[in-house]
Amino acid sequence: MNRTILTILCLLWSSVALAADLRLSEALFQPDATKLFLTSSGLTPSGKPDISAVEPVKSAKSSAENTAGSELNPGKALILSAIWPGAGEYYAGYKWRAAAFTLLELAAWTGVIYFYNQGMGKDKEFKAYADAHFDPDVYRQKEYDIARTYNVGRGDTTVFTGSLADWTALNWETKLRFLPNEGFTHDLPTDEQRAASKSDDQQYYEMIGKYIKQFGFGWDDVFQMVGGIITGYLGDDPNTPQYDNKPEFGGFAQRSLHYMDMRYASNQRLEYSSISIQVAMLNHVMSALHASFTVRALKRKAKAEVGFHKIEHNGRPLAVGGLNFRW
Repeated sequence: MNRTILTILCLLWSSVALAADLRLSEALFQPDATKLFLTSSGLTPSGKPDISAVEPVKSAKSSAENTAGSELNPGKALILSAIWPGAGEYYAGYKWRAAAFTLLELAAWTGVIYFYNQGMGKDKEFKAYADAHFDPDVYRQKEYDIARTYNVGRGDTTVFTGSLADWTALNWETKLRFLPNEGFTHDLPTDEQRAASKSDDQQYYEMIGKYIKQFGFGWDDVFQMVGGIITGYLGDDPNTPQYDNKPEFGGFAQRSLHYMDMRYASNQRLEYSSISIQVAMLNHVMSALHASFTVRALKRKAKAEVGFHKIEHNGRPLAVGGLNFRW
């Protein structure tokens, strides 16, 4: 969806630039530049052609008009707009186009800052909510209890017999030997791992809301605690080891659902900030190319020339007129 929006914005902006450049022909072919002035016909009073007097008529443009834009440098225009969109257009004399590119640049970077601050603010909110309502120790206790009993229920004697501290210290591949295949897919980072690695900290906050079947036990609207002792889990099927949260069990995972909504709001705003950066970068490229092409167009000399030329007809020299366009 975000890529679609960006594509639409690019097409709209390209259309605006193209519409502006369609007026280049007016700048290259001014009405006064195509008037035909026959200043030297090369005809004698007797009507006979005097070929020696024949000279091509100069372009209707004055020398000053023909050299309009000759002092502008396309490369300089490109670099100016690459540094700051609109600077190259201003250099070429197109102030309104320069203003349009500059306004888009300011709007894009305003969006970058605004949405980034919004996203980071939401980031702090959902993390504070998780810290208040998700208890990793309660989840690990449930995981440990399952490891000590699950295989026994299946007739398998491979059960974990160590302490909770021993269980926590195991790597995830070893833990999977004692856990059910369904629902248990990720190892919850410890506080020490989260403090040492930003990546582990980010995974912690993602997993506790995303994988509800595994980590649902840790939310405080799921477990029941009396006197500091867990007495049960709401919304869970006692016949299965994973957290079910089915409607028939009450659907008590509302905290985790609200938490995921908060994370989505944060990520969405950070994504908008990222899109704004892409728009700003695209604006630099489009302005640089537009400025360079505009200066190149101004440096072209479009001239219409009329003159008489010497030809041979039936063995006799004649002076004939002609119209010549040079691009």
